[in-house]
Amino acid sequence: MTAALPSGVVTFLFTDIEGSTRRWEAEPEAMKAALAAHDEVLRSAIEEHGGWLFKHTGDGMCAVFTSPKAAVEAAVAAQRALELPVRMGISTGEAELRGSDYFGPVLNRAARVMAAGHGGQVLLTDSTAALLTHVDLIELGPRRLRDLSTPVGVFQVRAEGLRSEFPPLRALDTPLGNLRPAASSLIGRDAELEDIAAAVRE
Repeated sequence: MTAALPSGVVTFLFTDIEGSTRRWEAEPEAMKAALAAHDEVLRSAIEEHGGWLFKHTGDGMCAVFTSPKAAVEAAVAAQRALELPVRMGISTGEAELRGSDYFGPVLNRAARVMAAGHGGQVLLTDSTAALLTHVDLIELGPRRLRDLSTPVGVFQVRAEGLRSEFPPLRALDTPLGNLRPAASSLIGRDAELEDIAAAVRE
């Protein structure tokens, strides 16, 4: 499994159970059974869509894919089958593989966009959205996420069987009324996105 892990430009899927601490405190036995079912659903969805599960993070998982669309399809399939409220974040970029773990800014983006979401929601960054076709996305605009120096374009996946309405993102900025955040806040990211797209096409 470790030897087969992909490197270079890849797509990461990060997941986390919303409110897991509260659930463990209230119903530890029920949560234990629910977590086992959660793990099986996610593992199956990841493997069936050609991904690799490379890390458990408490009540979440980290998976890597060579195909951005496969990562999205795995997330959608898992959300349809999960009973627990799980938030998911997806980001594409170049990462360094060391042994059985990955390092690089793209992992931070996947983690932060996941943390901005809510149970049942699949969010992805602009680096992934730019590579997708025939996927229904809701553009949520550039957002300032914790510990990231520049705003990140955030999109929500919309698919049959998934909720489409959620509370506002857990971001450091709050849009005023119906005004969209200024597009100029992403100036300088275009070249990065083009490089990622070129690498994936190769």
